Amino acid sequence: MAEQATKIIGVDFSGNGRENTTWVTEAELYQNGHLQIQSCSHLSRKRKKAHKKLEKLLKGLPDGAVAAMDFPFSVPRAFAKELSPGSYTMPDVWCATAKIKSYGEFKNLQESFVKRYGAMMRRGDIHFGGPLSPLQTAGVNMLSMTFYGMQMLHRLWESKETRFRVPPLPEGKRTGPMLLETMPGVLLRGLDLPAINYKDRTKDTAKVAAAKKVRCKILDGLERNSGLSLNIPEGYRKKCIEKDDCLDSLVAAVGAAMWVRGKPKFLRPLEVVKPELEIQAAQLEGWIYAPQPLPKQQKGLG
Repeated sequence: MAEQATKIIGVDFSGNGRENTTWVTEAELYQNGHLQIQSCSHLSRKRKKAHKKLEKLLKGLPDGAVAAMDFPFSVPRAFAKELSPGSYTMPDVWCATAKIKSYGEFKNLQESFVKRYGAMMRRGDIHFGGPLSPLQTAGVNMLSMTFYGMQMLHRLWESKETRFRVPPLPEGKRTGPMLLETMPGVLLRGLDLPAINYKDRTKDTAKVAAAKKVRCKILDGLERNSGLSLNIPEGYRKKCIEKDDCLDSLVAAVGAAMWVRGKPKFLRPLEVVKPELEIQAAQLEGWIYAPQPLPKQQKGLG
């Protein structure tokens, strides 16, 4: 009898309406810690089409599968209360966001809020030393990923199956695939791998070449530091070296596999200084699932 494997998905999610860069890595994790990468693919340059493909993929996952997705699952508490005064958990925020007809309308709400309070962080983000605010629009547009990501989560949460599990929300009777909020830069820092300078954010030839070298270093270190036996076919390895978004999706998949294995240890809301406050905040604002970060702070995480 063939060994049962756990289906693993890593998603580098894009909310950019002009040029979508959503990538998905699919893999299988075996009980001995072997992670077999099966595919690394770019879904579509059209945002709606890419998100539709992603939702179809997620809905087709078997029970026990784990998908790690690179976008904020919710927003800071103060902004959540403006979206929906009665919000107590992420699904409340997702529902309120789903009723907003356009990203432009959501951005107007964000701009009014940021003028008064700034692009604040979520409570749990302080434990990871450098994530960008879900409300940020300068540089990396986190706001668009947050908006479209939360709308997708609402559709998945309220789908006919109603089976997805999203920690740290109580599972109740849900027994289906697990969706994890992740951030490749935080995962890499937790693994003592380069978490900066691996993105192609310039057309300067020398800087692009330097970023590729960093991506090679990350790929070389993933197996060593993740505790997994990682098999990346050469074609997919080349894609990760050429495209930083492809690498981010692979890093997310590695994070999902590490979560299943329980090694290295992930930081959870119940294990910090004030667990009662942290779990309440995380159930409303979301929580990044990653290994315990090292003391040294790095900024500009990808």
